[in-house]
Amino acid sequence: MASKKNEKENKTNYKEKIKKIIEKEDVYRGEFVESQQFKKLSLKRVFRSFKFSFEGLKYAYLHEQSLTLHIVIMAIVIGCGIGFGISPLEWAITLVIGALVLVTELFNTSIEAVVDMVTGDYHPLAKIAKDTASAATFVASIIAAGMWLYVFVPRFLPLISKLFK
Repeated sequence: MASKKNEKENKTNYKEKIKKIIEKEDVYRGEFVESQQFKKLSLKRVFRSFKFSFEGLKYAYLHEQSLTLHIVIMAIVIGCGIGFGISPLEWAITLVIGALVLVTELFNTSIEAVVDMVTGDYHPLAKIAKDTASAATFVASIIAAGMWLYVFVPRFLPLISKLFK
């Protein structure tokens, strides 16, 4: 019972802190952010943004097994698309749905990293956040598999039927 009371107090304190931050007219974004002048428009800022994006891709590729698996599957799908000479519409379907899977995997990775940073211990809400982010990737993967089957099964069937004749 005491833990429920503490949980309610923590939620109340957190809501009050957020409310104070929102009510402030000038929100201080931290010394590092302010010193870097991140909101200033410049070519240097654009290149830094690309650099940060590529660092994120590199991290996810090196540390996330699921992303590597999705990239390998995309390479196979692209190879099949080239081999079977799929139409421009089928290329659009194939590439857009593949990109959706990769994007959801990157969001999943970022959500997991933030949850791990915020919670050092097990927490049911942290589990929900991580599980639902993973579920989003799973759903996108299932949709992609269905779309790819729609595109490629009609091309594989004649090959399979030739093998069994």
